[in-house]
Amino acid sequence: MRVKQTILFCLALAAAASAGGAASGVQEDFAAANRKYEEGKFSEALPLYLEVGRRVSDWKVLYDIGNCYYKTGNYLSAKVYYLKARKLQPLEASIARNIAMTNRHFRDVVAVPEPDFVTRTVQLLESKLSLDALSVLLLLAILLLNLFLFLLLSRGRSRKRLYGLGFSLLLVSVVGAYHFSRTAALARSNVAVVWDADARLRSGPDEDNTELFKVNPGLEVRIIDRFRDWVQVAASEQIAGWIEKKRLVLI
Repeated sequence: MRVKQTILFCLALAAAASAGGAASGVQEDFAAANRKYEEGKFSEALPLYLEVGRRVSDWKVLYDIGNCYYKTGNYLSAKVYYLKARKLQPLEASIARNIAMTNRHFRDVVAVPEPDFVTRTVQLLESKLSLDALSVLLLLAILLLNLFLFLLLSRGRSRKRLYGLGFSLLLVSVVGAYHFSRTAALARSNVAVVWDADARLRSGPDEDNTELFKVNPGLEVRIIDRFRDWVQVAASEQIAGWIEKKRLVLI
């Protein structure tokens, strides 16, 4: 499994080959981290994975960081990185298994509801079409648009050229809009993990509001709304309220 992940990771970095030495350095660091991990030196592998994670965005790196934290007994940080990996690859079974395994170490655990058909279809598309691949597709669509525009201007109008121009313009619009929505979704935090040991949910975004629940570290919550330094969250229909942002880790 780890060999397969390494191969996939190196393939993902191939898109950055134009960066030359930088991409090569990331691959070397990732390979070195894998060697430390395979030797059981998780504390030594962790900073190497973290350094790679600062330079590239890849679910496999986040997943391995979570594994290192889990192996060293830091279950809260492990869950945070597993959830970050799940955000990039929502249907990966190994991530789901490790989140479930990590949840056994926390007091407050609420089952996450199964996604509906539409959500699962979108997740399936996102798992098959990475953001890097989508960027390449958008670039090709733009090049196709420019090609048909050049043909139209240099050789005059024809039904085929007009059709090609219209199709490529539509393709750029659709792929561009989807690329923008994917990028915005990755930048936006819709999930968080309770980090503080003294976190409390209140009826409103202020400490003067009624205290509803005390929640323990490790609880995964959905973000509903935000107001200044407060976040409205829900873990289930029964567990919901406002909590200070500083007591959460946003995913």
